[in-house]
Amino acid sequence: MAAISTITINDTIEWAKRLSFNRNFGIGNSLEPAITSANMVLQTILNPPFVFWWNSQEIAFTCSTAFPSSTVTDVALSGNIVTLTTTNSWTANDTVLVSGMTNATFLNGAALVVLPGVTNTQVTAYFKSSTSYPSTADSGTLTKATTQDYTVTIPQFSHIEHASVLDAFSTNSSTGALNSKWYELEVKNGLSLDSIQGRPQFVDPHYEDANGNVTFRVMPAPSNNYPVSIHCQLAPPLITSLNQPWGIPDFMQHVYSWGFLSLMWAFADDGRVGFANQKFTSSLLSRAEGLSEEDRNVFLNNWNMLTGQQQAKFNQGQQSRGV
Repeated sequence: MAAISTITINDTIEWAKRLSFNRNFGIGNSLEPAITSANMVLQTILNPPFVFWWNSQEIAFTCSTAFPSSTVTDVALSGNIVTLTTTNSWTANDTVLVSGMTNATFLNGAALVVLPGVTNTQVTAYFKSSTSYPSTADSGTLTKATTQDYTVTIPQFSHIEHASVLDAFSTNSSTGALNSKWYELEVKNGLSLDSIQGRPQFVDPHYEDANGNVTFRVMPAPSNNYPVSIHCQLAPPLITSLNQPWGIPDFMQHVYSWGFLSLMWAFADDGRVGFANQKFTSSLLSRAEGLSEEDRNVFLNNWNMLTGQQQAKFNQGQQSRGV
């Protein structure tokens, strides 16, 4: 994150206490309700529909038409888990096809999904079998089942904001010269495997291995080595200590301070919660860019429901109508 974040949760608590009769917000070993409230405010600011330039990262990869492979030198099967000794660069959740096994011929033609814990010399996968197979030297090949998946290390990935693919392979119909052009990729969820090749039209964040390695899938399968550029928003950092900085720029202090105070006043049934709530929502929306009216209304409804202000406004409306 390029912008500087130095203000801690405890700094905000000390400010809020002066406006709250010096109440203690971090009670006991759990430091509640301060810790969860700070996380809720941070997650509200950094989750959709809000998008901020200082919370983004550009990543890129180049598609390939080649199917990666590795050579198997040993096989063992126990408890429906097959262990394959192979020098490889596979990642968890890769789908690989088995072929050419000399001894463990029962694996030939099988599609295996690589389990977490893969190393550069050994792969494990689920393979249903009623029998065990002792560790045996062998020879065979694992081949990736698709050229649609590409893994990038991005530990704080939250979601794709927009993505593009470069077609540097089309030619001008008149001159025959290469005519490079960027095309926008449509972001989807849960793309399937596709045997048809072409310039990718869609992309999705297909899975993450819990170690910050995110695999993106494009569709259709690439017909050339197309470069892909993805603009991502980052996930909010988890606050676990009151001495931890907020993790967002100091110039956003006026936003998260009022959000934190509104939750503290809501917990204390303080009548001023509506004032703090209004300050937070107006400050955050003034910083947000490109929001639709629907996005604004969804955010306001959700936040007001969280702080109890939606019900309060409903009650006021009922009273004003004499209901």
